[in-house]
Amino acid sequence: MRKKFGFGLISIFLLPLSAAAGQQVCGNQVVPASARSCPDGSIPMFVADEIKPYVPPQSVQAASREPRRQELPHSNSSDLNYYFGVWRTGIPGAVWTSPSGYRDREWLHVGAGVSAGDLIIRPDGTYVWNSYGGKTGRWVRGDSEYPITLIDTVENRHWKVGADPKHTGGRDIMVWDGNSIAYDGRK
Repeated sequence: MRKKFGFGLISIFLLPLSAAAGQQVCGNQVVPASARSCPDGSIPMFVADEIKPYVPPQSVQAASREPRRQELPHSNSSDLNYYFGVWRTGIPGAVWTSPSGYRDREWLHVGAGVSAGDLIIRPDGTYVWNSYGGKTGRWVRGDSEYPITLIDTVENRHWKVGADPKHTGGRDIMVWDGNSIAYDGRK
């Protein structure tokens, strides 16, 4: 007996959105977990449970942040001490969906994040950034939102450095070129 294999990988992304999670399906029909093949000879697809992020209770979030977070300098923009030291920089990952062209189906896109190396901002007006093989240079005062501007003579950019008061995704600072490229920074 010859088995049909078809396009199993494409089928994974084109499952109906209404399919039950944590079960095997053949087309729109749910089949027992022990089924090795569908009635038409194709391979059943497994639909996993939806992944939901863990959100700790408010009291745990507040307690876990306090010991490791410094007070942000927004109350006094002349104090730059918060920015001095070593920051782990990286580009965060992203996940999004888009229409697939098939009714009730969507494409899932996943972009992995990447580490960009350590950024060391020194009080003497210099910095070292281990991204793209390493950059060294001077920094100058910026505006109230981005108090430090890194002068990058390698890429001819001015990188703006500012605190993230909401700590979005665990981020402490954002390093931005003022246009389309941004990095996260964590102590």
